[in-house]
Amino acid sequence: MICALLIGRDGSSGFPGKNIYPVIGRPLAYYPMRIALSCNSIDRLYVSTDSNELKDLALKCGATVINRPPELATNKATGEDAFVHGAEEIEKILNTEGKEIEFFVLLFANAVTFTPA
Repeated sequence: MICALLIGRDGSSGFPGKNIYPVIGRPLAYYPMRIALSCNSIDRLYVSTDSNELKDLALKCGATVINRPPELATNKATGEDAFVHGAEEIEKILNTEGKEIEFFVLLFANAVTFTPA
């Protein structure tokens, strides 16, 4: 199974709320979610976050939410740590279904990719 994992936390000190900040009428994180969900090669999209707004957006888009623990939602936490946590949580979910991860796509909530509407 090919899974995409989008990571984004709530507490940006440089630009608070950047992941849900409107860009061309939609929250910033909407765009990488839309790309992943429209890609025929990606079987599932997961979103790792501590942000309630990002969780709501993920659910509206059709993604599965992974609740990021507080220690991985600080300025000191690395993206790599968030990725490892998300990957482990996805493995747990897939194991209950008898499925395995074949490939990961890592996405960032603040890295916009636009496609034609």
